[in-house]
Amino acid sequence: MDPRTSLHLARFVAEMLASFTLSLAVLKTVGLSDSKQLTPTRIMHFRMIFEAIFQNPDRVVWNIFKRIAATPDLETLRNGIKFFIREYVVSRNKGFAGKFKVAKRALNSVEVLLY
Repeated sequence: MDPRTSLHLARFVAEMLASFTLSLAVLKTVGLSDSKQLTPTRIMHFRMIFEAIFQNPDRVVWNIFKRIAATPDLETLRNGIKFFIREYVVSRNKGFAGKFKVAKRALNSVEVLLY
């Protein structure tokens, strides 16, 4: 997939996540911490998704990540997301560190959604 198409798809997926039409659980089969599955093209695509998510207000970021926090079956996904964002998103753009903190707190919480 060419980079422009990937960018448009990433923005679309981020918008679907922000509107709660999709859940981050759709990434369960991706293996965000598996270096064999993470080709440079996939890294770029998923990085664009998380960067687009982080363009939203903190409460939206919180709610996107909170949706997968309480499900025990998604622990591997939560760990993979934290790894991926730390290694491929925040390491390239320190400006996302604050949003990453919000996401980590949401992933580790058992509180209710903030609307």
